[in-house]
Amino acid sequence: MGLVDVRVPLTYHIFRMFPSRSGVVLILAATLIPVGMLGMTVAMTGCATSDEAGKAVTYSLTAKQNYEKGLDELKDENYSEAQKYFQFVRSKFPFSKYAALAELAIADTNFAKASYTEAIDAYKQFIRLHPTHEKTVDGYAAFKIGECYFKDMPDDIWLLPPSYEKDQSAVSDALREIDDFVKKYPDSPYVKKAEPLRREALKRLVDHEVYVARFYLDRDHPKAAAMRIEGAIRRYPGSGREPELLLTLGQTYLHMNDPARARDTFERVVREFHDASQARASELYLDFIKQRFGDRLPAAGTGHG
Repeated sequence: MGLVDVRVPLTYHIFRMFPSRSGVVLILAATLIPVGMLGMTVAMTGCATSDEAGKAVTYSLTAKQNYEKGLDELKDENYSEAQKYFQFVRSKFPFSKYAALAELAIADTNFAKASYTEAIDAYKQFIRLHPTHEKTVDGYAAFKIGECYFKDMPDDIWLLPPSYEKDQSAVSDALREIDDFVKKYPDSPYVKKAEPLRREALKRLVDHEVYVARFYLDRDHPKAAAMRIEGAIRRYPGSGREPELLLTLGQTYLHMNDPARARDTFERVVREFHDASQARASELYLDFIKQRFGDRLPAAGTGHG
């Protein structure tokens, strides 16, 4: 709790609990506080707050003034103080247009201080309570939900396994939310901001699939590797990694003595990604398959090693 301008006609009921030496909890109630004494009383309680609660704040007369004070504190990264102002606006001016803006600002504050789970809940609540609000209709709140999931993805940290070796459920959640946002708000001005987030999430997921495929290849399990690569191509279209994945898949089919599927895969690289460097490599593999097997390719598993 912070300082309150004595001009503001507010009345509080303050309940504080203090443990006594005997272990009995005493409940002290102060009610019907005169408006003239309110600033001093609340100031005293503000001094007793912990470091996490931040510094005491001084509330103003109007919702607009308090909301703007909250924005200033948020800009200065004084998150605790910003939350106090926004909570004050929401509770004391519930019918003002600034009440909804304060709710959204609380979500933004949680996002700014990396409390992504709390921010997600706040954005979802905002959408649910204010379906016709400008910041719901233009997709802002939905975009921020996807961005929260994106920010919460595992990072690459020195001395720890790279992110593609870790569980990818958080990355899958991020991609799902971003895709859901784009689907629901295709004309949103935030779609462009979502695009690089989606590409990075796709890259992470594809990197993981490649990592697992290489794990199988290193242990001479090409069929399992092929299944992982096929799955990555099917589940993550638009990743930008298709030429690389298809080239590796074709090579894996050759290792499996399946030149027919290898040929089809290399032809797809040349046909769909002719400008990619993998297209030239695929052409060389196609020449090798033709020279080795001619026009009649053996059935899968019956070719030469």
